[in-house]
Parts: sequence; C-alpha cells; structure tokens
Amino acid sequence: MIKQNTIVYHEVYGKGRVLNVKYREGSNLLFCSFKKGKYGFITDRQLMEGEGQITLKPVSPTARRKEMSFEEALQGLMGGGGGYSPMK
Repeated sequence: MIKQNTIVYHEVYGKGRVLNVKYREGSNLLFCSFKKGKYGFITDRQLMEGEGQITLKPVSPTARRKEMSFEEALQGLMGGGGGYSPMK
C-alpha cells in the first residue's frame, strides 16, 4: 500500500515524495511533489503497474521513449497506427 512520504520518481523531475493520499474506493489518488515546486497526480493502481510518468523506481527518459517506440511499432503492425496495410 502506498502511503504519505513514499519515495517516487518522475522521468523528468527526478526524485520526489507522495505528499497526500486521497483515499477512494477502487484506486487512491496520490499527490506527489518534486524539486523546484514541480508536482504530479497519479492513482496508486497506475503507480503500482508502472504506468505514467511517475514510478516507484528511477526510469530514464530515454528508456521510456524506447519503450513507447516499441509499443507504437506494435500498434502500427496491428493496424492501429494508420500506416502500411497489406490489403490495399
């Protein structure tokens, strides 16, 4: 369970902390603060699954871009990218 003062990481802002938890049925909303007055919101479910820019482990922006590029390539192959279609 994620609670106040849990350390989190943002791919752009770096290391931060959970400042407040809004407890809700299904998925709690987390308010996270980073250096230089930067902040972000994420649900505990998204944080645990590693979705979004805020994570529990440090992630470099280049690694995230490579991951996204792979997902975009798969979408293109499956017909979701609007690219090449062999049926034309």
